[in-house]
Amino acid sequence: MNAFRNIISIFCITTIALFAGCAPQEWDDYGLADTGALTADQISLALTPNSADQWTYDYAVNIVDGSKYLYKYEVNFGDGTKAPAKTPNGTHEYVVEAGTYTAVLSVSLPTGETFAKEVPVVILETNPKSLTDDPAGVVYALTGGKDNTTGKTWTLKSGSGLGPGGGTWGEWWDFSGNADLFDDAFTFLPNSVQRNGTYVYNNNGGTFCNESCASLFPDGDPSGSFVTTGYTPPSDAVWTIDTRNGKDYLAITKGFIGYAVQPADFNGAEYEILSFSLTDIALKYYSPDGNAWFFFLQSEVSADPLYGVGSKVWIVDAQNTKVAEIADATGKRIQGHIGLGPLNSYGQEWWGAGANDKSMWTLYQWELEFTPSALKITTAGEGYGRKSFDGNPFPSTAVDGDDITFVYAGGNYTYSKTDASPYPKITLSGDAFTGYYVGTQEYEILYLTGDAMALVAHNTVEGQDWVFVFIPKPEN
Repeated sequence: MNAFRNIISIFCITTIALFAGCAPQEWDDYGLADTGALTADQISLALTPNSADQWTYDYAVNIVDGSKYLYKYEVNFGDGTKAPAKTPNGTHEYVVEAGTYTAVLSVSLPTGETFAKEVPVVILETNPKSLTDDPAGVVYALTGGKDNTTGKTWTLKSGSGLGPGGGTWGEWWDFSGNADLFDDAFTFLPNSVQRNGTYVYNNNGGTFCNESCASLFPDGDPSGSFVTTGYTPPSDAVWTIDTRNGKDYLAITKGFIGYAVQPADFNGAEYEILSFSLTDIALKYYSPDGNAWFFFLQSEVSADPLYGVGSKVWIVDAQNTKVAEIADATGKRIQGHIGLGPLNSYGQEWWGAGANDKSMWTLYQWELEFTPSALKITTAGEGYGRKSFDGNPFPSTAVDGDDITFVYAGGNYTYSKTDASPYPKITLSGDAFTGYYVGTQEYEILYLTGDAMALVAHNTVEGQDWVFVFIPKPEN
């Protein structure tokens, strides 16, 4: 990695030395006259490794005598993201898997001439952030997360239609009277590396179009909006999320959302994302005539008992509110929110904690936040476990009988969930555990509903089963 950094650094220093002092300008900001003399060899894009980590780079756009010319430029980092508009210098983190990515500087002149400079960036190790979802992010809302390989499907709802360019809804004309539009389905599939993926448009035989598209279809109507049966959505449409000037935009290549405003939409369309949640997304399409078309989408989200509709926080059932329920449902001897029994018994025959029995520990402050692929563990800085595992991997700070206390700050982890017999299994990454360490990151799900969970960990060293009971964190 150091050798690669040195090579890139030498290249970038040389490039910057050649083109230093050449701040880019754009033709919509400056009324300059010399529009045609700029040449490809006057353009440079440099990416220099940043000291923050191996995935972060400083980028710089340089143009010799740039203030003399009229032009526009765009920096695409090759990972599905772009630099903010009119920002010639900045920092970018590659949230990607290991591989080679090509950053591209595209420059265009008022004459229509374009130039491009490419810089390869080699990422030697996968950025851990690329393997997890952001449940609060627009990509997660749109697709259902990276593990949702079948994609997430949306349909149109009322309020969609035509309105003023500065408006927020279709106040001039509502789509709601057109059944052929409201039976359409729009599915967005995730991509595990970039902010893009496959787009599937199911028009159920008919597509609603603006009259400007009438000449494209034999059944088109130039006198007003019409439904055509002559359009078959392509199978290779893709979507991308771009962020510009603090706003997110949904761009679809070879596709659009339900209503084709102009012929160009069949090649692709872009929508500003006004708002989003796990069940609703509001989109705004800017028409060439200065007006706007609004598309309000809805999606039904099924709650998973482990992570809800996006994320769920579990805490120890300190008051034993669900212990009896779990014992009755499983037929196992469950006596408390934490306890143990013989190996492979899946019970607490030997001991179970009474209500609030471990109040002297900070265990009750632990929070386990599950998403479809990630686990965030929040603690008060302490962890607990069996003395038999002292120093492996946690050196004790205190010993009390068979129990040890050690420093543990929690953190961000991943997990996998697999079907198994007799119970499904959860395997946590790294040094993650669920509050009391018994030598394993693997747990069997003895019981799981929307409001109660019991996990079993097998301590094979001491011949024990440990059963832990959790409930969702109450909402404030």
